[in-house]
Amino acid sequence: MRRIELEPFGVDIGPRLIAAARRRLPGFRDNCWVAEASDWRPPRRFRYVYTLADCVPESGLREYVVRLLERGVEPGGRLIAGSYGSRSRAEPPLDLGGLLESFGLNVTGRTSGGDPPIAAFAWVDR
Repeated sequence: MRRIELEPFGVDIGPRLIAAARRRLPGFRDNCWVAEASDWRPPRRFRYVYTLADCVPESGLREYVVRLLERGVEPGGRLIAGSYGSRSRAEPPLDLGGLLESFGLNVTGRTSGGDPPIAAFAWVDR
């Protein structure tokens, strides 16, 4: 079995959430930023970037995803988008694969979880 090591980084608009992350991960506190992700300029590019598509207004989602892919994902890296539905409101997650393809992006993978699906994920390689 191969061992995978990850160095956590995070961006959130909520200062309290970033403060909690810094308390939980004191060795990585400098890797957590308070910022609006839609116009944030990362200090570097990353091999893997995960984003919640549900947190971005659908009208700005295409621009957000394309910008994040260009600015945040290193060549050969991967942007992973996630969406969560609601069982209590009987709302399925977004069809992220179809949505990303409608933006002209080449979706290289997708998966979902739950029966019926309550979470969906799709990714694009750069």
